[in-house]
Amino acid sequence: MTDTTAQDIDEDIDATPETLRTDLAQLYVRTTATPTPRHPAALGWQMTAATLSALSSRLLEVVERTAPAEAAQIAEWFAGPFGDGPDLEEHTYWVGERVAGDLGVFHKWLDEAREMALQAKAVTEAFDQAAAE
Repeated sequence: MTDTTAQDIDEDIDATPETLRTDLAQLYVRTTATPTPRHPAALGWQMTAATLSALSSRLLEVVERTAPAEAAQIAEWFAGPFGDGPDLEEHTYWVGERVAGDLGVFHKWLDEAREMALQAKAVTEAFDQAAAE
């Protein structure tokens, strides 16, 4: 059995802006291909993924043209330390500190998100119940 180091794993990850842009474009195509789901929650999340992947691929293309080193950093961040995607805990911390700027604001956003999740759950359950009848 060979001992794999983080550096060995890192070398196997294709974390280039071109690869990320391609992955985002493919995600966009997959999320917009028909047939789309009939379930409102699934359709909503699928269209959210389509919108965000389209926006991200276009933004990355602009950053790559204007600041190639920063585009490379974005691609590396997005790939994550083991090629499994961004570190969610680190990104949550970043959002709280860099975007919300205040722990109180961040917790307000979190409370609002939880309330919306409860509302979405109720809508989903009603849809499922109506579909079963």
